[in-house]
Order: sequence, then structure tokens, then C-alpha cells
Amino acid sequence: MPKRPCAIAFTPDQKTILCGDKFGDVYALPLLPSQSEEIPIQSRAASTTEGNLPSKQASHAPSASLRTVHTLKNRKALKHQLNSKSEKVSQKTMEFEQQLLLGHVSLLTDIVCVSMSKQDGLSSNDRTYIITSDRDEHIRISRGMPQAHVIEGFCLGHTQFVSKLCVPCWDSQILISGGGDDHLLVWDWLSGRTTRIVNLHRWVSDHIDQRYACSDLLGPDPIDQTVTAVGEVQRHIIVAIEGVPAVFILRVAQNGAIERDLAVSTEGNVVGLTMSKEQYRVAYVMDTDHQVFSQSQVTDRNDRTERPSIGFLSFSRIRGLWEKDMELQNAIVDGLRALPESDEQIMDGEKPSNRDSKKELQTAAPGRPDLIEKQEKTSRHTATIMTDFIALENDLLLRTARGERVERPPIWVMRQAGRYLPEYHEAKGDNDFFACCRSPEIASTLTLQPIIRYEGLIDAAIIFSDILVIPQAMGMTVEMLDKKGPHFPNPLKSPTDGQYEDLMTRNVDVAEELDYVYQAITLTRHKLEGRVPLYGFCGAPWTLLCYMVEGGGSKLFVQVKTWIYKYPNESKRLLQKIAELCVEYLALQVKAGAQIVQVFDSWAAELSPASFKEFALPYLRHIATQLPPRLKELQLDAIPMVVFAKGAWYALDDLCDSGYQVVGLDWLHDPAEAVRIARGRVVLQGNADPGVLYGGKKSITTAVQNMVQGFGGGQQGWIANLGHGVTPYVDPNNLRYFFEEIHRLASAESHPPTT
Repeated sequence: MPKRPCAIAFTPDQKTILCGDKFGDVYALPLLPSQSEEIPIQSRAASTTEGNLPSKQASHAPSASLRTVHTLKNRKALKHQLNSKSEKVSQKTMEFEQQLLLGHVSLLTDIVCVSMSKQDGLSSNDRTYIITSDRDEHIRISRGMPQAHVIEGFCLGHTQFVSKLCVPCWDSQILISGGGDDHLLVWDWLSGRTTRIVNLHRWVSDHIDQRYACSDLLGPDPIDQTVTAVGEVQRHIIVAIEGVPAVFILRVAQNGAIERDLAVSTEGNVVGLTMSKEQYRVAYVMDTDHQVFSQSQVTDRNDRTERPSIGFLSFSRIRGLWEKDMELQNAIVDGLRALPESDEQIMDGEKPSNRDSKKELQTAAPGRPDLIEKQEKTSRHTATIMTDFIALENDLLLRTARGERVERPPIWVMRQAGRYLPEYHEAKGDNDFFACCRSPEIASTLTLQPIIRYEGLIDAAIIFSDILVIPQAMGMTVEMLDKKGPHFPNPLKSPTDGQYEDLMTRNVDVAEELDYVYQAITLTRHKLEGRVPLYGFCGAPWTLLCYMVEGGGSKLFVQVKTWIYKYPNESKRLLQKIAELCVEYLALQVKAGAQIVQVFDSWAAELSPASFKEFALPYLRHIATQLPPRLKELQLDAIPMVVFAKGAWYALDDLCDSGYQVVGLDWLHDPAEAVRIARGRVVLQGNADPGVLYGGKKSITTAVQNMVQGFGGGQQGWIANLGHGVTPYVDPNNLRYFFEEIHRLASAESHPPTT
């Protein structure tokens, strides 16, 4: 029998267990039938007497005592023996066939069993193979039973020991192996040929640097990046590294390329993984005995009992995103904590204390179910978006937004993801506009389309969404009608129509109502893989009020002007509530992964300078002043903020002092005059007329020249953009030329020819 089992696998017919032990041997054991079937048992007791009566057995009296037995298991057994009567002993054992199949000269570490069919064209015969690895860098390919003694070949390429093997279900000809090397090897194992090397060292180091660079959790032990577990689920490879509190997930593309997906931080060092492929779920086991990033420093006993030993990840097929399954983890952990915790409790029948966090909160805050509900919702949302992102490679735009001097002006345009792109309509399909916004997968795909099409030309992505999701979260119905735009079937009529008071008293939970936006942001950040930063955004309170009262776009804005001039106090109450929702909405976008945010005041031009200062500017300032402290409460770093008040040319001076780091300009501004007014207080963004894209290359070049010269060349204080969003029917090639000309002319401006 196996002496020290270290790896098991099942044969494809699910009838035999292949068990490897640390002495290097592989045994075949039958998988026992269900209880409904008869299990053959033969007694090893002494032979029976002539009357078929069992022979007498000596009574068993334990020689041990509580003074000589110390382990929990043996103390339980001893207590049972002392409390029971002397019994006659009849030794029985299971009788079944077991077979030693093969042996290694070194300690065996892992085993997999693969079935190859000639119908797949991968083998000349239907054949089973046993693949084993050992501590001497060997991977051996043997035939399956009953020819396991036949060695078909080896996979040799590791320079350190091999610890884990994985054959993915989507291609049984692929073998993935990991061990003491700082990389995974991907094999065509039938030929023994290495097809890919997946470097883990940089990824693990980046993850540690990003998440723990300023943390005191990093211990003195060196991190050797030994692979402790490898698994696969739905074209994803799941990896755990010894001494690292994280699960690393790789995505396998259709062409076989293996790409980083994400790294999920865990509460402890991950020592094992198991996958439920039917449920798209990964369970991981954590080491609670040692401190994170250490294999030698033992944790305090109190910390050990508080740290979970198991965690779960679930894959959303709709969102295409791995998420921590905190609900399942908490249920399992609570169940484990309900078990006895010490030898004394087991011996004496004591029950452990209850550590349920909800009960603790109920005790600490009696009569506050609202606080308990808010805490639960925040925890659920935090669990959903808790993740790590690949380091940003192109931070040109963020450096510019912080006012730093840069090598060239960064470029992006509003509505760069939209209906002017042919691929937009293919991805959108038959879905209506808001259905696309509510689908994280579609929204992410649409966001990435201009990044892919104009690769290397633009320096930021902006999440595909809409400013009107806030009125939707407040309970108002918003539709997007073809050739008409947004439509509110039931707009606000007056402060006495009932709907106004309902909006003012409604408790709007933007964390829950707009969760799909945060999911889209997180998914997009992962798909961007650090190529460019990601904008989040919201509508300004004044612009949102216009839509909520007018019921859609308007030429005269009769209804909203009736509101602000006839019901100014009620209007301001609603504007203030919208502003507060905008703060929370933007903060959660940042938590989900947005690296810069923009506030769109699309209808600012409908206000006079005096009215702008009364009904728009105070609420823009509220967002700018309240977002940073809200981010601090969420333990997030401050990010650059952009305000774009279309048509409010008269308010540029005020906007430069409104608290935003970047002020967007429409095409009504003269660049040089805007620079004069700004006086270096903010970075300016803009501002070519979108209509120039309907013209030819000559007109585009002229517009870019005016911008580059007006904004001083673009090495500081300017983000190149249009003065509004890309309009329908624009030729994507004209937009490409616009980008190319900015690169060319800004470069020429910063490097003038010498004479």
C-alpha cells in the first residue's frame, strides 16, 4: 500500500484511483462502489471452531493513561476505551486488488492521467497515459494500465524540481507544469516539446510591489516563487505561489497565447487549489499557521483563529470576470469556526464562542438595522470589486493631469467609443443602448474598440456608459429612442406632483443600483492590461436636472428654466442631492478601477453667467471638494478630476478655481486666450471642433496646428481632445489622421529644426 500518499488521480473510466507516494511509487487502487452495492469483506480473525463459532479473543485493556497520551486524537480514543466495556476483538480488513504500477528514482510530486482517442487525431490508438513528476526535474510519460511499465518519453526542461502538473480539459495534448523555477512550462507532452514559457517572476513581483510596497506585512523571508498549485477552469489557468497571499489567474486565448488576467489578494498564503468546472468556481486553502510572505514566522494563536483557512473565487460567464465569493467563504468559515477549537472543549463538550460579525454589529449598534444593512451592502460590493491590476505602462495622461512636464501632449477624444465605428454596431447587436451599458461584457468590449483600432495613437480609454444612469438609479425611467435620443416618459412636472418628494426622500444606493458600471470598469481595467489609463465619469447636477425636468433634449429649455426661476429652493435641494450621489458614484468608480474622472455639464450654455454661478457652479464645486475626502474614507488615493462645462466660455476663470485639476474646453474657446485666462492654475483639455472631422486632411491639419500652437506645444498643461464628442457618420480614418497629426505636429513643436 502507498506509505505516504502525495498525489492522486482517477483513470478516465472513474473506476481506479492512481495514488503516488513520496517514495516515488504509483499504485492502482479500486474506487470503492457505492453503499448500495456489496463490498467484499473477509475476516482476518482466528479460524473458527468446528461449530462455526468464533474463537474466543482476549479482552483488550488499554495500557496507556491520560498522563502518557497527549495528542488530541489519541486522547479521544483513550477516553472512549476507558468508558466502554471490554470487547472481543475481531480484526477485519478490506480485500481488494491493488497493484504497484511504476516507480521513480526520486520523490514523486504529482500525477495526472490522460485519455487520448484516435478519433481526435492525436493518437493512433485509443490509449491512456500516466504523467508523473518528481523532485529531480523529471516529467515522465508512461502508458496507462495494464502497460504502465512502458515509458513513452520524458518532458525535460525544468532546472528546478517540478511540483505541479495540469492537463487542461480544452486540449488534452497540452501539459502545464510548474515548480521551483520562476516560470510555468507549457508542453506538447506527446512529443516532449516545450511550446511556451510563462514568466511568473515579473508578475508576482509587480503584484507584491503594487500592493505591499509600503506595507509592514513583507517579512524577512525571501520569496522564492515556488509553484504550489496549478489548475484550470474555462480557459483560465489558476496558479498559487508558495509564501504569497494571492491567487494568480492566466487567460488562454483562442490562438493558444497565455496572458495575464488578474491577481486576487487573499488573507493568507495559498497552499492548495481545487476547481469545480461545472460551477465555474475555485476553492483555495490558506496557511493560517504562518504569517503572510513567510514560511518560518508563526502567527499568533489569536490571529490564527481569526484568519479564514479557505476562500472561493467564482467566474461570471455574463461579465467574463473572476470575483471573490465572499458569501460562500463566510458561510464555510462560520461553519468551521463553529467546530470545537481546543482539546479541552472536545473532552468537556464545550461549544466555541460565536464570532458572527453580524451579531457583533447587532450588539454594538442595537436598534440600528440601517447601519447593519449598510455594512453588509458595503462588504458585498467591496468583495465584488476587490482585485489587483497590472501596472500602468502609459501614464502620460495622468502625469499631464497632475501638471507635470511631459514629452508630448496626451490624446483621447470624447465619445471615442461609439456609433461612428463599424465594430460598435457588430458588438452592440440587437441590444438597445442602455442594455449595452448594463452589460459589463458589452460595455467593456465597446470601451476597448478605439484602443484596439487606434493602438499607439491615443493615451486613455473612457468607460462606455451614460450620464443618465444616475436618474435611473433614483427611480426614474429613461429610454434611448432611435434618432431622438434620451427620453423620460414621466419627467418632473412640479415640486407638488408627488414624484419630486419621492425623489427627495428616496434612499438611493448607488453601490447596488449602479453595480454594473463598477463591474464594467473592473473588467475593462483587466482587459486593458496597463496599456492606458481609464476614465470614469458622471453628469453634472445641472445637466441631469435639465433631462429630468425637460424629459429629454430641448431647444428652449422652458421647463427647467421654469423650475429654477419659479422654484429655486426646491431646485437647489434636488441639485444638492444629485451632487451628493455624484460624489459617491465617482468614488465607487475609482474603487472599481477608474484612474481619472470627468464631470460632464453638457447643458451649461443654457445658463447666463449669473445663473451658472447660482445653479451650476456650487454643485460642481461640491463634487470637487467632497470626492477627495470620500476617497480617503475608502482608503483610496486621490485621482485627477476633470470638469467639462460645454458652452460656459464665460465661466472659465471660475472653473479654474473650482477644485478640478483639469478643465475641458469646447471649440468656442480660443486656445491661446484660454491659456492666458488659466494662468497655469489648471491643465486644459480640448478643443478642436468635432465638425472638422467631416472635412479633408487639410482642414484637420489646420485645426491641429491651431491647437498645438495655441496651447504652447503641449509639453505641459494640455490634453489634446475635441471640443465635444465624436459625432455620427465621422469617417474613422479621418479621426486616425487627427491623432496622427497631433503626434507629428506636437513632436515638431517640441523639437524644432536646427539651423
